[in-house]
Amino acid sequence: MELPASVQEIADVIGRDKALLLIGKLPRSYSRDKRYPGAKNSTLVMYVPTVKRLGLDHFLVKTLGYIDAVKMCEAFGGEIMYPASCANIHRAFRDQSILSMVRAGMRPVNVAAIIGVSERHVRNLAKENPPEVCPVASNDNAEVNNEAAA
Repeated sequence: MELPASVQEIADVIGRDKALLLIGKLPRSYSRDKRYPGAKNSTLVMYVPTVKRLGLDHFLVKTLGYIDAVKMCEAFGGEIMYPASCANIHRAFRDQSILSMVRAGMRPVNVAAIIGVSERHVRNLAKENPPEVCPVASNDNAEVNNEAAA
């Protein structure tokens, strides 16, 4: 899947896998959605310090490692970034993981507990995506009779 532009900027600096790892570990900022009562909006917020202010105990160093954290600081030093959450990429990965566990023989109750979704979601996902059926060979494993060929 294609990354959102705000995350692609990060991926261009540190790579796609590390960018998705970083996005997954960023803290969320919640605010009240004025359009709907009781609803909340969440956004990801990340401050990237300059290289001079990057300490070994900084969030970026702990998450990415020192070398990639320095790359981030050189590219975005001093900026407050609001990257996209990549929820659609996470959702697709989660659903593929669920399907692989179910097809491996795990019970939906156990899969739901591991992934953190409802058992109903697991069952519906398995029902909507049945395993692909391979055609059965005619008789490839039959014994070869050399006398009949002669």
